[in-house]
Amino acid sequence: MAEGDSLVRVARKLEPAMLGREIAAASALNPRSSLRQHAGRLEGRQVERIETRGKHLLIHLDGGLSLHSHLGMNGGWRVDTGRGFGKPDRSAWLLLELAGDKKDDAKAGDPGGASPGGKRTGSRVAQFGGTTLRLVRTVELARDSRLASLGPDILAPDFDLEAAVSRLRTSPDQVGVALLDQKIICGIGNIFKSEACFEAKVDPWKPAASLATGPGEEGEAERLLETARHQMLAAVETGKRPGRIYKKTGRPCSRCRAARVRSRGQGVDNRTTYWCQNCQS
Repeated sequence: MAEGDSLVRVARKLEPAMLGREIAAASALNPRSSLRQHAGRLEGRQVERIETRGKHLLIHLDGGLSLHSHLGMNGGWRVDTGRGFGKPDRSAWLLLELAGDKKDDAKAGDPGGASPGGKRTGSRVAQFGGTTLRLVRTVELARDSRLASLGPDILAPDFDLEAAVSRLRTSPDQVGVALLDQKIICGIGNIFKSEACFEAKVDPWKPAASLATGPGEEGEAERLLETARHQMLAAVETGKRPGRIYKKTGRPCSRCRAARVRSRGQGVDNRTTYWCQNCQS
């Protein structure tokens, strides 16, 4: 499943292609798309803002409408840079053609193509797959149960560490389960769950309520969330995620070399957790 760092990178990729531009044409030919009958409502709308909330992507349009996207395990947004999407257009859940502008024409030295309505087209973007893709009134997002129930975003510029620690320690679950609970803190997925616990030397199987708090090394909960945030912010900038323990089952621990990495399903969803029993005990 796309984690918070991936969504921020998706938003950054979409912004140059979409922000401030008018949607010249919109289609949803895939029969599985929930927008197949409504894609036309997007035409003529201007893209005003793109934001992420944990693992949710929101594209705000003028006229009080927004696109709400959740990519799930296999979904993705793609930008056509002139070579297509790498997948047939007809398989897209949503395909948008953005109107170009005079600056684009001047840079390209070419008048460009035109949509059926006669407007010059700039870039094309599309979503393939995913668990959510819907067009809603922007005001309704505040009442959406999935969004309203989200905890603080681990990647938000104004992330409140103290408040997040408090929320984490109120969980009745084990640490590895609590970190994936988007109602506690949103944006962390299975990779960073294991990698952050490993880097912070926290046992993912201990109760979240038992995490020690305090200044410096005493602050086990603070250290864990600071580590997760640092790792994810780095991944946003570089596109590279830490790989010290995730999917390293049976290999010697990269830190202590005294034990081998173990893995086991955890929680009701049975998401695989990777850990070193020696380092993280």
